[in-house]
Amino acid sequence: MKNKILTVLAGMMTMTAAVCYATVPVDNIAIADVAPGSSVEAAKQKLGTHNQRGDKLFFTNGIVEEIETKFGGATPAGISVGMKESVITQTYGNPDKLERDSDDTEYTYYSADYTKKIEFKVIKGKIVKIKCELR
Repeated sequence: MKNKILTVLAGMMTMTAAVCYATVPVDNIAIADVAPGSSVEAAKQKLGTHNQRGDKLFFTNGIVEEIETKFGGATPAGISVGMKESVITQTYGNPDKLERDSDDTEYTYYSADYTKKIEFKVIKGKIVKIKCELR
């Protein structure tokens, strides 16, 4: 009987821990087909001049560590700057982290393997910035 109780408790703890992990597929964290971990050369081919209009790439050793946009490019799920805030949770579900300030809200999602994250900044109900990065 004691073993059964311990087994049930262990199973419940495992299920509870599993709920905490994000379900965003790692390949769903990108902007304009450029993902953290991509080569800078591949990013330049897809984005052209990457500092245009506020889009940014941060990299070391030829690998993209972070990509950010305030104007162009969509995520693999089709979310882009200018869309309504509601599409974020409709597409990705509840965020792993939600930060509200007096004038903006930031939604953060982690990849299923926790190697990448995607953030959406919202002001007055509209997405104003999307950022993807290696963790």
